Order: sequence, then C-alpha cells, then structure tokens
Amino acid sequence: MIEQDETRHRVSGVPQKAMKENFSMIGLPRERLGEAAELLARCFYTNPNFIDLFPGQRAQSLALRRMFAAGLRDALGFGHVYAATRKAERSTGDELVGMALWLPPGAFPLSAARQLRALPGMAGVLAAAARSARRLLRYTASIARLHPAQPYWYLEVVGVDPPAARGLGIGTRLLEPVLALADEAGQRCYLETMTERNVTWYRSLGFEVRDGGVRFVPGGPPNWTMIRHPVRDQAGRDRESKGSDGAQRGETR
Repeated sequence: MIEQDETRHRVSGVPQKAMKENFSMIGLPRERLGEAAELLARCFYTNPNFIDLFPGQRAQSLALRRMFAAGLRDALGFGHVYAATRKAERSTGDELVGMALWLPPGAFPLSAARQLRALPGMAGVLAAAARSARRLLRYTASIARLHPAQPYWYLEVVGVDPPAARGLGIGTRLLEPVLALADEAGQRCYLETMTERNVTWYRSLGFEVRDGGVRFVPGGPPNWTMIRHPVRDQAGRDRESKGSDGAQRGETR
C-alpha cells in the first residue's frame, strides 16, 4: 500500500559499503510483530495521507501502530513479511530498521474469514481516531477499486527507519525476494505510493505508473499506483511495441 521515502541520504565519515554489511535480511518472526508495527508507525508519522486521515498527534500515533499491527498479523500468515536488522547499539541483540509486507497472488481483497480475524485490530484503529472513521473507510474502498484483476503480488508497505539507515539500498533488498519469485513465475507486482519522488525509485525496479495523481478521498493528497510486469516478459513486451523495421509503433499503451 505505502512506502517510506527511499531518497538517498549521505552519512558522513562511514563508508557506504561498510554500513551495508552491518544489515541482515530475515523473515519477520511473529514475536516481533509489535516492534515491527512501532517501526512502521514511525516511518509514516509524517506521511501526507495519514496526516489527512488522522488529525491530532496522539490519535495518529496510536492509530498507525494499531493499523500496521493488524496488517502485519494478516500478512504473516502468507510468509512474505521481510525485515532488515542491524546490531543494536545498546544491547547484544539486533533491532529492526526496515520492513516489507507482501500479499501473494489471490490474497487481495481479504476473504470474509480474514476480514473477521482483522476486525478487532481495525476496531482499535477506529477507536483511536473515531472522527476519522468515515474518511478512513472511504480511503480503503478507493484503494481497493483501483486494484488490477488478479493474479498479482501486492506490496502493502515498505519502510526504512531511522534516517541513517536510508539510502543504503535496504528498501531494494527488502523487495528483491518477491520480485525474484514473481519473475520466475511470470507474475505481476502492484503497489500504491504516496510519494511522487519514490516513483523514480520504483521505476528503477521495473515498475511503471498505472494511475498518477489519484486522490483516495476528496481533498486528500495525490497518490500513484504502479505495476511491474515480470522481467522475462518485458523483452517480449518491448519487441511487440516495435515494428519490423525497429521503429516504435505507439507512444502509449
């Protein structure tokens, strides 16, 4: 659904290669769900859509934690929730610095059984921001209407925090496992992004804009939906767009 800004940041005095080697990629253990929800809430605290949906700092912070916890709880059942970790500075363990949640083909929209299981968590979101209930429901319905026909992999969220961990390719590494699976199986990937400058990053991973400047609620901030065709199909798609003399047959599709 959403992602934290992946724009590059320079960290002075530390070689970028050395910093990259300090991070590991793992499947998120269920017992770290709360930590992951806290991380994602921090990532998206200043996101324009959530500022619009959840007015008030306290309501926004609580609603985001509960919303991401509900999403994580649902996605963990499909086995494609990935986490980036690094050694903790003040303990012998590690800490989460990035998350990516994917739903596999056929898993969106939620089945009736999954909606029922998610109900307590979403009720908690609405309780945290009761005045936002109608707007939030309209927001989620608008997102669902724009989804393409199945099958496709759905990137629900990717986020990297703290700022010192950004710009090191962690977001890309978090997405690579599913992008590779999708290419191997010849399947598409789909996402929404709330940040226009991230469109360039996603394009570097093979995504293309499907809908640009979409507002999920009246007066809300613009969003972009993007789709990625499997790499093994891309060469064929490119060849089909050219005539026998190599000239481009069409400007759009």
